[in-house]
Amino acid sequence: MDKTGEKIFLIINLSFFGDVLLTNALCRNIKQNYPDSKIVFCVNKNFYEAAKYQTCVDDVICFDKHGEHSGVIGLIKFVLNCPYRNKIDTAFIIYANDRGIVLSYLLGCKNRISGALRIVKHLLTKNFFDFENFKHMQDLNASMIKALTGKTAVVYPIKYIPDLSADTFIDKLQQTYKGKEIVALCATSKNKEKDMQPQIGAQLVEKLTSAGKTVFYVGAGKEARKFADGMKKLGCVNFVDLAGVTTINQLARVLTMCQGLISVDTGTMHLACALDVPVAGIFYKTDTIERWAPRDFLYKSVVVDRDYSADYILQKFNTLL
Repeated sequence: MDKTGEKIFLIINLSFFGDVLLTNALCRNIKQNYPDSKIVFCVNKNFYEAAKYQTCVDDVICFDKHGEHSGVIGLIKFVLNCPYRNKIDTAFIIYANDRGIVLSYLLGCKNRISGALRIVKHLLTKNFFDFENFKHMQDLNASMIKALTGKTAVVYPIKYIPDLSADTFIDKLQQTYKGKEIVALCATSKNKEKDMQPQIGAQLVEKLTSAGKTVFYVGAGKEARKFADGMKKLGCVNFVDLAGVTTINQLARVLTMCQGLISVDTGTMHLACALDVPVAGIFYKTDTIERWAPRDFLYKSVVVDRDYSADYILQKFNTLL
């Protein structure tokens, strides 16, 4: 709590894009129970925009775990420079991360809530929550509120509200493709087992183009670029190649231009859900569906989990339109 009496909550999530987005379910539950509170999100600096434009998030602080805040000295530097040190009422440490637990302790958080898995958590955590009974990651995150309030979490959809400030790149894209029926395609993730094959991507592009659609290809990292190049080598060039050229906020604005998204299991899939954009989620690893797939009672979504042909993917996707 700061000098004004405002209750401050800190959420520490130093994981990846989709993980950060799914934590919004907890943010919404905090605001439901403490509407006048301030929610501060501590996130790896690469995913600053993933946290900043979530509904209910009031401020974001970046932890550069692979740069200036790496190691013990970097961690101490972060703590000493944190404007919320000794002002935080409760910290929620997502995934019971050791670094996050230590951070919450050094920042002087009065309550520190996480799952209890290893000894550092037992020593430095004040409140534990039982995550064994929660199958979906979104529910697991939201359920942490119960350790503080004793109340069962409300099942909220995650929500992202992009910054609509003037943006030369986005403005030009909107002008160029105004009036077009656009479908976004995201074919790669950080795990090759979950990625689409370029042949299927090329078939999807050709079939969508034949149906009068414009395809925006989106993605990040070397694998996304490699996939785009792979489609081009197959003679598939009828797509707008946006791989690696957008920030997270720009990606959100691109997705809002689209009728829907066809995506493998990755953060972009969750971003589409948070924007209320229809999404067909392709799960090549079916054992992750229960944990990570968008649920159709919360989002405009379908799951592709058995036939991965371009025809079947489009058949499922078209049910959303």
